Amino acid sequence: MGSILQTLKRVVPLGMKRSIVGSRALRRLRAGRLARTSKRLDICAAQVAHLLHLAGGLSLAGKTCLEVGSGWVLSHAVVFHLLGAERVIATDIEPMAQFGLLREAVRGSTAYLVRDVLSPFEDHAAIRERFERLLAVRRFSRTALERLGIEYVAPVDIARRPLGRPVDFVVSLSVLEHVTVEEAPLLLANLAADLSPGGAMIHAIHLEDHRDMAARPMAFLSASGESFTPAVQGDRGNRIRASQWGEIFAAVPDTRHRLLYRWVRRDKPLPATIDPSVKYVDEEDLRTSHLGVLVERL
Repeated sequence: MGSILQTLKRVVPLGMKRSIVGSRALRRLRAGRLARTSKRLDICAAQVAHLLHLAGGLSLAGKTCLEVGSGWVLSHAVVFHLLGAERVIATDIEPMAQFGLLREAVRGSTAYLVRDVLSPFEDHAAIRERFERLLAVRRFSRTALERLGIEYVAPVDIARRPLGRPVDFVVSLSVLEHVTVEEAPLLLANLAADLSPGGAMIHAIHLEDHRDMAARPMAFLSASGESFTPAVQGDRGNRIRASQWGEIFAAVPDTRHRLLYRWVRRDKPLPATIDPSVKYVDEEDLRTSHLGVLVERL
């Protein structure tokens, strides 16, 4: 299935691809694959634990958490529940969640790994008790998630206006690169407006060309600015480089930020030409593939 999707990304026109990928059957097929792989609960727990560790051991117990761009399988929202969040708000630009697939994501995970990787940030016995309750859920649905304190809000466009509800912790995982260059500062400012004093945001940003990340991770840097429409930015990534992300985060009102990690791709060549619309400072900036950023409300 993965190779088929990569072929679609390379050879099928964007409009046709959106129609194909948007079909209900294919969306469920892809979501099911994610539930068994990258959205499996133990994998998502490890990812969240890694970020919380880099951020200095943040505790989510008793807090209201907001996930931006929750995707098809709400596994990360469930992780925040396991960590003791009082309320979890999972959001997306359009309704796409496949609630029933959470059963596969939960039951396919290794229970002791979920408990162990999260235990530095919450009581181990409390995590075990919550996980056992998850295993007992026969059918995950919007109602079943609401009983756990997880609310699904979609469609919602936080780049246009704040959610309008106070939150203590915000997270986005490979989401900001799909926001247009113009909307990225607006989205972050609106998220900060909802953030409680002393609250925090963590954003994991993937800066590679999503059309072919393995073989040509920076190919999109050569595309003309005129051809890089909002739809293309949403599909391939917005091409915002690390230095420009630094400027965007520095401008978010009433916050401070620091870098959690910065990874660089040196195994693949850059395009022969870089389009003038791409803002960068040096080759390292162009080659940066991933950023993790912590933002704290003052």
